[in-house]
Amino acid sequence: MKLPVLLLVAFWLTAFGTCWAQAPAEVAPVTLNFCGVELPLESGCTSESKYQMACGDYQLTWMYLDFSMMKTYPAQFIKQAEKKHKGTEKQPFECVILDGPPAQGVRLSYPTEAGGMAYQLIVYGNAKGQPVLLDITLPIDPEKTADLPATVQKIIRLPK
Repeated sequence: MKLPVLLLVAFWLTAFGTCWAQAPAEVAPVTLNFCGVELPLESGCTSESKYQMACGDYQLTWMYLDFSMMKTYPAQFIKQAEKKHKGTEKQPFECVILDGPPAQGVRLSYPTEAGGMAYQLIVYGNAKGQPVLLDITLPIDPEKTADLPATVQKIIRLPK
């Protein structure tokens, strides 16, 4: 008599466990929000978090900071980025984030393991009153805004 009850309990646990294990898969976001601006995920792009987009040829990451962090954190972030790659060259520039006040930027260029070059733009400033730092890595050296990927063009404008 105990064996059929145990089998019945095992069946129910297995049946309900299977149902619970088959929760719907999370749907990847189709847009990311940057300071109130919806950024669509382009075809071929993925999002590992709500602050990061990885596409076939570029990566975009941003972080929101507080005002006190803006004094020291960008310099620390840039120094860490420089240390990651041998032969890194650094060039400062100014740009604009979301039509706000002028923002500071640093362009790092370094050779890749594949034999090409990578260009990393680290931009920091205020966007709609929010201190923010952007990190964009590209396979080309952007000279003007039109050289940036379409999604990045919605966020920053280069001086030329």
